[in-house]
Amino acid sequence: MTSSASLPARLVGPVGAAAVLAYAAFAALQIQVLNPLATMPDLTLEEIHDVIDGRDSEDTMGWGLMTVTLLIGPVTAVIVAILGVRGRVSAGTVAMIMLGLLSLGSLAYLVASFPAGMTLAHTFMVGGADHAPWATILHSVSAVSLFALAGAVIARAVRTSMR
Repeated sequence: MTSSASLPARLVGPVGAAAVLAYAAFAALQIQVLNPLATMPDLTLEEIHDVIDGRDSEDTMGWGLMTVTLLIGPVTAVIVAILGVRGRVSAGTVAMIMLGLLSLGSLAYLVASFPAGMTLAHTFMVGGADHAPWATILHSVSAVSLFALAGAVIARAVRTSMR
């Protein structure tokens, strides 16, 4: 690979990194805003947090775990995008890594949302699963990305074997 990247390589990395960042940002919004509001639709977000804070409990909304878990993908995506723009990694490889990160987003969302879901469950005596339907978007993006990644890997294997 040369030191100057082709136009596709210069575009795939930033677009992929933006997609991974958007996924993580939407996951955080789902965890900390949309799901709590759907869990307790008669309360404002501030009232929900006041009730949680007023309990004599160690339950939290899991900001630390959520932040760390949801930052892994975007940080990795930015590093890969930079390598792609600099021509160190091919556009196809960058695309496959970005698809892999989006595929793993569903798992990251489940880990990141666990403390908030349990806090809502314990505080308001409801189930700990998502009450807002928007996580379906995240899981759907991950599923589509997984199939696209499988297709890209198979296509690369076929091209390689034909050489």
